[in-house]
Amino acid sequence: MFDADPVLHPEDRPDADDEAGPWLAILVVATVAWAALATLDWRLLSEGTFLWATVRSLYALVFAPLAAAALVQDTRMLGLDDVEFGRLKWVYAGVALLFPPVCVVYLLDRRRRTG
Repeated sequence: MFDADPVLHPEDRPDADDEAGPWLAILVVATVAWAALATLDWRLLSEGTFLWATVRSLYALVFAPLAAAALVQDTRMLGLDDVEFGRLKWVYAGVALLFPPVCVVYLLDRRRRTG
């Protein structure tokens, strides 16, 4: 009657499944969105308006942390393949909270480490 697969306890699941995800896509989308909104804010919007506050909140409180989180998750996924960034991943993530385009440097470093 029930043909569903059994649900595994988190400790019984393979490690690779826990970290797999579209982290690079999320990282790129969040970084590009942050750059577009930040440019819009700096060039076109008047400070103190509703639109200015909305755009600023989006890029500072949504897209920057999203980029940093995706960066950390990508390094965790790479760690399963024995590609370690060590404390450098926290430096990248910390800078990404303020300036997500640092992800370009991370992606270049990632490419160098993974071949």
